[in-house]
Amino acid sequence: MHSFKGLAVIALAGAGVAAHDDFNPLEHLGGNSPWFSGPEVTGISSDVPDGCTVDQASFFSRHGSRYPDQGAYNGWANLSARIHVSKFSVRDDSLGFLSSWQPVLKYPAQQIAQISTTGYKELYDMGATYRLRYPDLYAYNTPFTMWANYYSGSPRVRDSARLFARGFLGPNATDLGSVFALNASDPRSFLNSLAPSDLCPAYADNGAGAQGDTWNNIYLPPIQKRLNKAIRGDFQFTQDDISSIPYLCGFETQITGSVSPWCSILSDEEILQYEYAQDLRYWYGTGLGTDIEKYMMVPVLDGLVQRFVDGPDAIYKNSDGTPFAPPRIIASFSNDGQINQLAAAIGVFDNEGDLPGKKIVRNRLFRSSNFVTMRGTISFERLLCPTQRNRKATYMRVRLNDVVYPVANCQSGPGRSCPLDQYQKLVKAKLAKAGDFAKICKVTNPAISVPEKSATFFTDIKLPWEILIKP
Repeated sequence: MHSFKGLAVIALAGAGVAAHDDFNPLEHLGGNSPWFSGPEVTGISSDVPDGCTVDQASFFSRHGSRYPDQGAYNGWANLSARIHVSKFSVRDDSLGFLSSWQPVLKYPAQQIAQISTTGYKELYDMGATYRLRYPDLYAYNTPFTMWANYYSGSPRVRDSARLFARGFLGPNATDLGSVFALNASDPRSFLNSLAPSDLCPAYADNGAGAQGDTWNNIYLPPIQKRLNKAIRGDFQFTQDDISSIPYLCGFETQITGSVSPWCSILSDEEILQYEYAQDLRYWYGTGLGTDIEKYMMVPVLDGLVQRFVDGPDAIYKNSDGTPFAPPRIIASFSNDGQINQLAAAIGVFDNEGDLPGKKIVRNRLFRSSNFVTMRGTISFERLLCPTQRNRKATYMRVRLNDVVYPVANCQSGPGRSCPLDQYQKLVKAKLAKAGDFAKICKVTNPAISVPEKSATFFTDIKLPWEILIKP
C-alpha cells in the first residue's frame, strides 16, 4: 500500500532534520495526511482469528489525496505574493526555500479540489489490496456494485469509487462495475444517503469551537515567534500562516511525490501540537464532542449492520420490485466529515473523555491522523467462528486504516471482536438515544419525508436519488 514513510524519512534526514524514532510528520497531519496504514495502537492482530473466516466485509472510505480547494489555494497564493513583494534574509537553513517558493499547482483552474496523482495511486492500490485481502468474497469477472456520496461540490468522491473499481476489477472495470452515487440533497433521501447531514438544517460543523481557539492561542504564538526571529527584513509569518504550514507539508508532498520543504521547518513536538489541533477540530466539529452531529451516520451504520445480520446470501427487493443480491464486499466513499461522524457512531471511542483545549492528552485513542487521512477508511468484517458446541457464531470486527480497534463495551469475541447481535443492540441504542431526527434536525421543508431511521440504500439500487456511474 502506498505510503510516503520511507521517502519522508530519507528526505527529511537529507534536509538536516532528525527523524526521531522514525517520526514522520506526514503521519501526524490529521485530515491533511496522505494515506498510510495506521500504527498498531491497540495491540490486536489484523490476522483473522484462528478458526474464523470473514464471510462479509464493508468499508467507508474518504476520497483519495487531492489538490487543495479554492479557499486553501487562495491562501497559498496570498502567502506567495506577500513573500515575493518582501525583502528579507533568513538565519535558519530550513527556511532557505522561502524566497523562491511558489504554489505547486501548475494548472489550478483545472486541478482545484480534484483527485491528485497520488490519489489515483492510493485508490488503485486500495482496489487491488481489498481484492487480495478478501479473495473468497468476490467471484472472478462478475458484476460488482459500489456506492458513493454524489457531493455536488466536486466529483472527487465519485472519481475515488471509479478508481477503486479499476484496481479491484481490473481491465473489465467499466463493464463489471456500477457506482451508485447518492444525491444527499434530494429531499427524499433524508437519513438514507452517505451524507445525511446535508438535509439536517440544525447540523453545524463549528470546527474545534472554543476548545480549538484556546489551543490555537497556546501553541501557535511560540512557533510564530520562533520562525519570525529567524527572518530579517519586512516579511513575517502571521498566525494563520503558521497553522497552514503542516497543511502545505501534507498537500505539497502528495501533489509532487517529493517531501515538501515545509515539512522540515517545524519540530516533532510542533507537528504533534498541530495534530492535536486537528483532533480538536474533528472531535468538536462532527464527532463525539457534539450534540447532534455525532448521530448523523447512525442510520447508515444501522442499515449496514442489518445487512450483516441478514448474512452474505440474502436477496432483497428493490423499490421497483426487482430482486437485488448485494455484493459480499460493500464498498462506499464519502468525505472526511462523514468518516468522522461514522467514527463517532461505531463504538470504538465511546469511553474516551472530551479533549481539553489547554493541554494535549498524550495517551488518547482518538487521533484523526489514524483514520481521517486522505483515503481514510473505516471497515467492518463479519467473522464466522466456531463455538464450543461446534456451531457457528457471528462477530463484528472494526478496522480503522487497516488497524483493528475493539468496540469499547463489547469485546468478548475472538480477537476482541463483538458478537454481531450485541453490536446491533449497541447501534440500536444509539438510534434510540438520538431520538426523532426530524425534531433534532429542525426539519421544516415539507418535501422532506421522514422514513424509518435505518438507511436502505445498501439493499435497494432503484431509489430515485441514486445516479448510476460507470468506472
